[in-house]
Amino acid sequence: MLSLYVTYVVVFTAAGVACLAGLLGVRSLDHPDVRRGLGGLLVTSGAWSLFTAGQFLTTSIATKRIVYTGALIVGISTVFAWLYFASAYSGRQYHRDRTYRLVGAAILGSVVVIKLTNPLHGAYFHAEIATEPFRHARIDHFAVHWFVTGFAYTAAGVGFWWLFESFSEADSQPLHLYALVTATAVPIVPYAISYYTDGYLLYVNYEPLGVAVFALGVLFYARTEFTRLSSPDRSYIADSISEGVVIVDEGGYVINYNDSAAAVVADLSQRTTPLETVDDELAALEDGETVVLERTVDGRERQFEAERTALPDAPMAASAITLTDVSRVAHLEELTRLYQEISEALVENTGPETLREKVAETIADIESYRIVWLYPGDDTGYVGGEPSGYVEGRLANADRREPVLEAAETGEQCRLEVREGDGGWATEAAGLGITECLAVPLESPDGGTEVLGIYTTASAGFSSAEAELFVEIGGMLSHAIAAIRAHEESTEYREAISHAGYAVYITDVDGTIRHVNPAFEEITGYSAEEAVGRTPEILNSGEMDEAYYDRLWGTILAGEVFEEEIVNKTRDGDRYLARQTVAPVTDEGEPVAFVAIQADITDRHVREQRLTVLNRVLRHNLRNEMTLVSGNARRAEDALESLPSSVEREAVAEPVETIRAVADEIAARSEKAREVENVLDRTGISGDPDTVEEVVDRARRVLEGADVDGSVRLADEVATWQVDGELTRVVEELLENAIRHNDEPSPVVDLEADATDDGEVRFSVVDNGPGLTEQELTVLDDEEETQLRHGSGLGLWMVNWLVVNCGGSVGVDPESDGTRIDVVVPPRQAERPAKPT
Repeated sequence: MLSLYVTYVVVFTAAGVACLAGLLGVRSLDHPDVRRGLGGLLVTSGAWSLFTAGQFLTTSIATKRIVYTGALIVGISTVFAWLYFASAYSGRQYHRDRTYRLVGAAILGSVVVIKLTNPLHGAYFHAEIATEPFRHARIDHFAVHWFVTGFAYTAAGVGFWWLFESFSEADSQPLHLYALVTATAVPIVPYAISYYTDGYLLYVNYEPLGVAVFALGVLFYARTEFTRLSSPDRSYIADSISEGVVIVDEGGYVINYNDSAAAVVADLSQRTTPLETVDDELAALEDGETVVLERTVDGRERQFEAERTALPDAPMAASAITLTDVSRVAHLEELTRLYQEISEALVENTGPETLREKVAETIADIESYRIVWLYPGDDTGYVGGEPSGYVEGRLANADRREPVLEAAETGEQCRLEVREGDGGWATEAAGLGITECLAVPLESPDGGTEVLGIYTTASAGFSSAEAELFVEIGGMLSHAIAAIRAHEESTEYREAISHAGYAVYITDVDGTIRHVNPAFEEITGYSAEEAVGRTPEILNSGEMDEAYYDRLWGTILAGEVFEEEIVNKTRDGDRYLARQTVAPVTDEGEPVAFVAIQADITDRHVREQRLTVLNRVLRHNLRNEMTLVSGNARRAEDALESLPSSVEREAVAEPVETIRAVADEIAARSEKAREVENVLDRTGISGDPDTVEEVVDRARRVLEGADVDGSVRLADEVATWQVDGELTRVVEELLENAIRHNDEPSPVVDLEADATDDGEVRFSVVDNGPGLTEQELTVLDDEEETQLRHGSGLGLWMVNWLVVNCGGSVGVDPESDGTRIDVVVPPRQAERPAKPT
């Protein structure tokens, strides 16, 4: 009996090992689902045989029950592995359908629970030790077992039917498959014989051997036949295509589809379903026709290119409809339309703010772009899409790790994937479904930093082409805004020129007039039609020598501004005096045009000449007459001494003294006026500048020569700064006046020189004398001459005029005791000093 025992152990063990070894051959099958199904069948069949062999190797009845329970579990599992294989191989989709898979898992789980709980209810089988022909477990099965067995054979028969039907439709007769199916029923014979007779055949389950033979036969023998018959494996047509695909037969019925197609086309079902009842647009496609359709996938609108292709070599399939996701391509096409919209904005002269808003809204209208943010760097800017408070939250938190804010700070492009675990902006963005952000810095026309930020919800983020396109759009937007602003500035400039009170004309680099304004036409008498296309030679009066024009051309060709007076001639031949300024318009340092501005100063020049003559004649005559009056007054005083009565002498002496004093004062004012005229005649602004220290040193000598308590304070930072040379005369005049008119018992006059907050030079003269009167303050505001208490007649007026000519201002502090006069002027040097902080 030992040999019989060994035979049973070896046969079942060999069957199990052979099935497991057969897994190596599964890799040669092309279809992944077929590989998985057949692999599962080999594993469960092999395990079933090995568990059965284990029953013989164990000794105790308890162990044998456990091993047999394991055999029952893997045995029922072979049915589901077989159904998976049959569905995949016959081109059906049951093995992929979630509902069928859940139902199968529920049935298998229920059967397993019943088998595992057999020790409790005893309704499935009973095991006892039999000693003949050798020690083994005799298993008696009850109704539940036979019910499960019936279900297993029925389910397996469904799988066989799928294969037979497929082969039948392919007009094929695979005899080897029929033989293998028959092999699965052969184990019933020894099982029945052992039940009714006592002998060498044990009363055990021989099904593992039949299933093992079938599985190995399919793998090693019948697989060549199956592969030759392509129709059963028609699901490979769909699965081998990465895009969505629907296979239909000649009648328009759906016979296959893949997962990608199921995600796009709702209500797809296996066979017997006309495509037109599922999707009439797809059904209407002709062979070779291509259309773009919109479908909702995962709650989002996407675009798919549907193309129908004939399959003439497929016995059952007539055509395949491929569904290619072109949403990203469609996005790129929509983005490229922005180029046209931006170009149209330039033609229509759309404002830059309107253009920014339009770009943000246009991008946000494209599916998958949740937020579009045009951030100017100092304000919220323009936000399109559905931000849901994201932008306001990031600005409030000043989250510099946020891509747009980081790009604004660094001026560099920033592209970041959203990882919720990163916290901050990423957590909030992830909550909005955003997967990636791209921030593109723009070249702002005003020199600032502007950023175009796009937030996508696409699962794969931005493609390389998409990112590059946004960079190009950002560059085009920058140039468009710059062009619009330049156009606006040009329009404003032309408007300003048109309404200017000065004659303005523009020439090219050769001197040909290209534009004139209305004032030019009024002053010169030449209309725009007459002047444009000619040169400024039409205004030549012959009064200016060649040296004048040599200076003019030499200056403007060197890129500098020329400014001098010129005598021109109008169209009618009248001459006029103009103050002419000619400035070059340069491109990369080279002149490309010239702008000339002429102010007609003929009337002013004539008035100045008349006033100058009148002023000098009157001042000369007045000075001579006052000298004569003063001399006669002195002679009258001398003659008073001859009067006999002292009373008479006193009565006449007082008015004579008054006459002489008034005459002296008038003569002094005349001399002061001459001094002011001399100063102003040499003020242009004038020649060489002085350092602040040099001005203060000269002023110090004024204080040292006076009987006052004076001090000088010079801030080190301004000592070497340069100012106009006229400031020496200004400071000296203020000090002399402060000293002369301070009637305090202990007069104090101080001088300070320091820098203002705006980086200008401030000279301050402070005294403890009487403050300025309202009339004196009027000079500072209105520049009108008045009788000054704190200065000689024209002193403060001259100071104010000189300071204004130096580009500065004069101010008085009315709050301080006495008088404080501040003179503020800009420094004159190559580089303006940095503004103090």
